[in-house]
Order: sequence, then C-alpha cells, then structure tokens
Amino acid sequence: MHGESGTLFMDLLLLLGTATTLLILFHRLRLAALLAFIVTGAIYGPYGLGLVTDDTELAAIASLGLSFLLFLLGLEFSLPRLIALRKIVLRLGISQVVICSVCITIPLYLWGLPFTTAMLIATGLSLSSTAIVSRELTGLGQLATRHGEIAIGILLLQDLVAVLLLIAVPLMAGQESNASAQSLLYSIVGTMGLLVAFYLAARFLLPRILQEVASHKSDELLVLTALVIVLLCGTLTSIIGLSMELGAFLAGMMLGESRFRHQLEADIRPFRDFLLGLFFITIGMLIDIDLLLNYWPRIVLTGLALIIGKAIAITAIARIFGESWRAAIPAGLALAQGGEFLFAFLALAVSANLVPGDVAAFMISVTIVSMMLTPVIIRHGPSLLNTAWMRIGKAALAPIAEVTELPDLHKQGHVLILGYGRVGQTVARFLKREAIDYLVLDSDVVRVSECAIAGEPVYYGLTTRRDILKAAGIENARMVIICFDSIEDTRRVLAHTRELAPAVPVLARTRDDVHLEELMQLGATRVIPETHEASLTLASHALILLRTPTVEVQRLVDEARAGRYKMLQGFYHGERMNLTMRKNPEGKTLHAVVMAGDAWACGKEASDLVLPDKLVIQEIHHKDEIISGPALAGFVLAHGDVVILSGNLDVMTTGENWLLTGPVLNKS
Repeated sequence: MHGESGTLFMDLLLLLGTATTLLILFHRLRLAALLAFIVTGAIYGPYGLGLVTDDTELAAIASLGLSFLLFLLGLEFSLPRLIALRKIVLRLGISQVVICSVCITIPLYLWGLPFTTAMLIATGLSLSSTAIVSRELTGLGQLATRHGEIAIGILLLQDLVAVLLLIAVPLMAGQESNASAQSLLYSIVGTMGLLVAFYLAARFLLPRILQEVASHKSDELLVLTALVIVLLCGTLTSIIGLSMELGAFLAGMMLGESRFRHQLEADIRPFRDFLLGLFFITIGMLIDIDLLLNYWPRIVLTGLALIIGKAIAITAIARIFGESWRAAIPAGLALAQGGEFLFAFLALAVSANLVPGDVAAFMISVTIVSMMLTPVIIRHGPSLLNTAWMRIGKAALAPIAEVTELPDLHKQGHVLILGYGRVGQTVARFLKREAIDYLVLDSDVVRVSECAIAGEPVYYGLTTRRDILKAAGIENARMVIICFDSIEDTRRVLAHTRELAPAVPVLARTRDDVHLEELMQLGATRVIPETHEASLTLASHALILLRTPTVEVQRLVDEARAGRYKMLQGFYHGERMNLTMRKNPEGKTLHAVVMAGDAWACGKEASDLVLPDKLVIQEIHHKDEIISGPALAGFVLAHGDVVILSGNLDVMTTGENWLLTGPVLNKS
C-alpha cells in the first residue's frame, strides 16, 4: 500500500472516513469526540491492523494541528487577567504545580521509571485541561465565582509552565545526545533573544500589521495573515532548536491581546479542528491495543487515582491559603484531570527519546480517562460531595436544607419558583416588592448556600422529583414558575405538576418557541419564549419612540402574546444558518418562492395546497397586498405572487419544488 503514488491521500481517506463514522456513533452514545480520533488511530496504527505504518507524512500534517491547538491556547491566555489574579497565580498556581509534580513523581519513580522521565511525566500530569475547564465553567456561568477565579488563576500559571516544558524538552534532548556546553548555551541565549523579539513584535509591529489588514475588511486576508504569523513563529523557534509548538503558543499570546482575538479564534477553528483530528489520530497510533486489553483495569484505576489525588491536593492547597471549603472543593474537582497539553508534551518527548513509547501510551490512556470524566465531575461533583457530607451531618460547603426534611414548608397560597438563576432571581425580586410569598427550589449547591446565608427562601432539591415537589407544597401553591431552560426537566415537572396539582397555573420559560405547542399540551398555562419577549420589548420601545400611542403599542403586544407569538415565528436564513439549525434543529425558517408563469401552483387556491410535512404558507405577497391568516382561504395564486413558506430548513427545498413542479415530480 505504501510507496505508491497517492499513498498519503489513501491514508487520509481511510482515517478520516473511519473517524467520521465513529464521530456519528460516539455522538449518539454521548461520548467525547476526541475518542473517535484516538480510536481511529489505534485501529489502523502499528499496534492495530497495521494499515498505516509509515506515518511520517501524517505526523508532519498532524504537528500543524498541534500547533493550532497551542495557538488557540495562546489566544486564550490573558496577561491582564493573569495580573488581576496574580495572588492566586503566584501562591496557589506555583504550589499546585510543584506539590502535584512531586506527589506524582514519587510513584512513577517507584514504578521503575528513571527519575528524569518520572519528573517530566509528573509535571505534564500536574497540568489540567484549559479547554475543558474553561468551557464547562463558562457553560455553567461559574467563571465569576470564587472557585472559578481559583481555577482560571491556576490554569494561567499552568500555561506558563507549559511554555517552559516546551522549551525544556528540546534542551534536554540535546543534553541526552551529549551536546556541547557551547551548543546548550547557544540554545538558551537564542531562546531568551527570541522571547524578547516576540515581545517587541507584539508591542510595536503586530498592531500596525493587523490594523492595515483590517482596513481591507477581508476575513480571508485576516485568516491568512494569522496563519503566516503562526508558521513564521513556529519556524523561528524550530531554527534555534526549540519546538514549533512553542512558537505557535507565543504567536497566540501575541495576537491574544489584540482586538482581533475573537475573530481569529472563530475563523481558524475549522482548520484547527481538522488538523487537530489528525494529531489525535497519530496519538491513537501510539496506543498498544494488547497493552490496553491486558491492563485496562490498571489504566482506569490510575485515571481515578489521578483525579482523586489532584482534587485532594488542590483542595488542601486552597484551604491552606485561606480559601473556604465552598470555593476549594469545586476548584479541586475542576482541575483534577490531565490536560490536552500532555499529548503534545509526550509526542515531543517520545520523538526526543526522553519517554518510552509504551509508557507514553499508558499515560495517554490514563489522561483520556480523566478527561472523559471531567464534565460530569465539574457539574455534579460538588453536589454529590455535599449530599454525602450531609448524610453524616458534616456539611462541608454551607448549611443547605433539603425540602424533604422540612415539613413546615407545606404552605398555602405561595408561588413556587423552580430554578434560581438569572430569570428566577428577577421574578423573585418583583414578588418580594409586592409582598407575595414565594419559595424556591434549586439544585446548584453554591447558589443555594449563598442564598441560605442571605436569608432567602431557597432550598436545595432536585426539581424533577415528584416527592420534592410534593414536599414543597405544590398542591397548595398559588402558581408554579419554571425558570430553567432544560426542555427535558420542564416536561417532567409539568407531568408531576398536573398529577399533583392539576388546577395550579404554570408558567414555563423557554429559549425560543420550538417546544411552545408541546409544553402547552403538557399542561403549561403560559409558555414564555425569551427571544420573542426580547423582540416584543425592543419593538414596543421603538414604536413608543416613534410616537405611536402607548395604548396601541400595548394592543399589538397583547395581540402577539394572545396568538402564541405566531407572528414572530420563523426567520429568513443567512450564511450562518447551518450553525443555527445545529443548535436548534426544530426551529422554523422562512423561504420566499416566486410563482413563475408556468408554476404548478398558479391557478390553484392556497388553502387547497397540501404541502410536505412541517411546511405551511405563512403569507402571500400579491402585488402590493399581503395575504395571510383567514384571507388565505379561497385566494388563487397567480403569476408573480411570492409565497412565504414557513417550516424546517431540511424540507424547504422540497416545498419550493412542490409549488413549482407539483407533487408528482417531488414524491420522496
């Protein structure tokens, strides 16, 4: 197979085709996408089927993916944020890396690894996943919390350590190969000079270049400029004997302080995802499947030991420096995993003969185990630990009362608020001003702890449990307000509410109108889509500023609400429609179809047209008139009319063809 023309393309076809299939499968199984690439590499690598053995060209391409990963990590590195969190960075960050490295070095050395190898691997394992932790904390809205600040501060220090390791590996490799002291000194001086040059370029040269590029208002030119900068920095670092990945990271740091950071991050991500996929495939090729099958219990146990050990160490360090249990425990759990940087580090160390390939494969497997468990640990770890402590009467986070333990909560005529995030707290403030009695259930341990200290009537409990709702007095409630946006949880709450209290009015909040009809059928009295309410508010303010009478504005808003927001449903798609529909596959879109002279629908009544499933005629533009609602009945389509279709994007083309050529030619 190898040595023939087009070998690289055949390898890419085989690897990417398999990875694509596995990505679809793993997505359905809700497994991390990272696993699909690693499994692909393990299958076709030298320890698997052996179909891809000469991976030199693949490794060269994959190294670009690794460079882009570190470039994005460099973009996310914020010097101002590091300065703002300097106390955490200098005290907790340095202590965490040093203590965790020492604690991990000892068992690795006792395992039989040389001290230098054990120390290198331990330092790599002491680093956490910036990508996973920052994504999870952002998604949970916890970046501004104390434990979020601790986690981000430590991650900033870890990024600096990562830079030092990228510098150290080539230097240690040269030392291992008996390089002369003069050569080693040359590398050190070159490194210092390069860092100074990068700083000066970022301070004086790059802003002018990017300003000139931005003046052309071309996204393609901006992306190309960024790619050139990444490759140039990587080339400069490789020339003086350092890794190309270090140059990419430093390039990201330079561009991260510019106003183009977010645009670059969005534009480069597709390139990064493709090349990084190849990198993880090459990482998978390092995995010895026989080793994995024979030692998987040891790998899993080592991964769990890494998580538990780092969590305990980081929690203890935070407590020693005066942090509360409520901040220390979540921070320790958030940073307990190994990080994606270890993959880059081990790839460099193996190529430099500093770490044996089988040891690297074992450590990669351990890190993958820890990274897979991280989202679950961050989301549910503090809650589970707090519940366990409460069971033995030692609440570590804060005094949190679970509603099942408080029989006096059976109230009369109170409003039951489920979820106490931004929306729930806003509702509660209005109820408090009107002296309306309310009670709140929330499953966020930290939030409930804060509210308990402030004296708010907020209690810890899983709002989807029937017994919790019953204990909160839902049968005697004046109203139930569902303030979280999980559609699955809302369905469960509605089912329990209609079983326990069929007459109690229920207000349900959603992001949009996708599930509006479904929730109404499940028993919601009113469903409030946030996007539509924001649109109504904006439109009403605009009309008032345009001197439309307030009474008329209120009439229009009430009419839109009474019609269940039908006039606000659907929107015309644009270039980013694919991204929008991935996030909201059930959302409605609008599409305009012009009736040509020979169109099949011309001469037919709009009400008689039976369109494909999930498609309806929103309105018809006939000359200067807009025909909609009841007026559609009996209206005959004519040449030049514009039909506005509303429905799912995936059947929109079929609907257009249906109107133009008829159902006979468009049967699916």
